[in-house]
Amino acid sequence: MSDNTVTLKKPIQAHGEEVAKLTFREPNGDDIMTCGYPLQMAGDGTFTPLAGAIGKYISRLGGIPANSVKALSAPDFQACMMTIIPFFTAGLESPATENAD
Repeated sequence: MSDNTVTLKKPIQAHGEEVAKLTFREPNGDDIMTCGYPLQMAGDGTFTPLAGAIGKYISRLGGIPANSVKALSAPDFQACMMTIIPFFTAGLESPATENAD
């Protein structure tokens, strides 16, 4: 099983079939231009997830219709979000740690 796969606690319907697992591909430039960034950065360097953008990424990267995303339970949406966010935070370091030698 891929690290980018989420096993749903409550299966959903997608493309006329019951779906119990979602596997997310890595986003590309087209995905980012279409969906926007899924995180908003605060002045203190913390990030706030943006549910609307995350939902679009779940649909695009997971290959399911938007209506199927809307049917996800809150814990399943959260699990999908936690799988997608690392695509956008991997390799990020604060400027203070980058320059510390």
